[in-house]
Amino acid sequence: PQIFNDEVVIPAFLNRGVSLDDARDYSVVGCVELSIPGRTYGLHDIAMFNLLKVMEIVMLENESNPDITWDGLINQIRDKIRYYIKLMVEGSNICDIGHRDWAPVPLLSSFIEDCVQHGQDITEGGARYNFSGVQGIGIANLSDSLHALKGMVFEQKRLSFAELIAVLKANFQTPEGEKIRARLINRFEKYGNDIDEVDNISADLLRFYCKEVEQYRNPRGGRFTPGSYTVSAHVPLGSVVGATPDGRLAGEQLADGGLSPMLGQDVQGPTAVLKSVSKLDNFLLSNGTLLNVKFTPATLAGDGGLNKLADFLQAFTRLKLQHIQFNVVNADTLREAQQRPQDFAGLVVRVAGYSAFFVELSQEIQDDIIRRTAHQL
Repeated sequence: PQIFNDEVVIPAFLNRGVSLDDARDYSVVGCVELSIPGRTYGLHDIAMFNLLKVMEIVMLENESNPDITWDGLINQIRDKIRYYIKLMVEGSNICDIGHRDWAPVPLLSSFIEDCVQHGQDITEGGARYNFSGVQGIGIANLSDSLHALKGMVFEQKRLSFAELIAVLKANFQTPEGEKIRARLINRFEKYGNDIDEVDNISADLLRFYCKEVEQYRNPRGGRFTPGSYTVSAHVPLGSVVGATPDGRLAGEQLADGGLSPMLGQDVQGPTAVLKSVSKLDNFLLSNGTLLNVKFTPATLAGDGGLNKLADFLQAFTRLKLQHIQFNVVNADTLREAQQRPQDFAGLVVRVAGYSAFFVELSQEIQDDIIRRTAHQL
């Protein structure tokens, strides 16, 4: 199942300029995208914004800079996020104008209340609410990488900035590469474990991303709205990013979901995951968020298991998270399904905001679901 929190979603809509009556009538479009039915032209998925790729670009631009500092690095990442958001907005608005001028949709517009009243197509801004949604992807990898980089280079000084980049460009295939990778993975805390030092990096940069997105308007007169969900895009988006300071190998997937921790890094239990995500401003992510949590079936068995789940969901609500969804399955069962798909044709799993038959998913997505941390309550 997936759960949405009215105590976050409705105020998020109010912050967008939606009336209270309309906000209370919100619905979920597609996977986790938030909309007002019959009154909105949302364009909820105009772009997947790869935050980790931005960090990689900034690091490579400073490969030969002996004077790079921690503050300087963070400021450059902010500047580059601002730059690429501007480019993204320009491209999206060109597409919006093209839709308006060459591809109006009068039939669809006839189902939107204000379009009929004003005699305007939805591509012209006839709907009451006109949004353009952008997904910020890779926030867990970004914060894990920056936290490890800060410790390894600027605090412990075990490597220079240039030396770290050389190891990353070699995909850790250097004489000391595996040792360095093991230290990056095991010696530095990761997002998803209720560690303020790393969670605050996530919160700061995600807030910056949201504020930058929100300042823009589209040709329909509406706002650009930030969200954070991947559907399954964390796999292809990871394929275009080299090795990173969180220990991730070149081409490896990013963290799933949007706000989920990186696979296998949430080691302090599911409540710690909730507390980490609660430090992000879920109210700003008005286009939708996605948090995946996997439980073993034994954890939720019987009345005791259901009571634990109820307590967990109460914590989710109190901590002001926007969305959560669950898979309740053993990894061994999923591995068996990979080996004998004909025997597991009816096995359904949560991928992102949607469910799918496990055996019909690609190998990459199947492996992703198997590798998600299986929590116990």
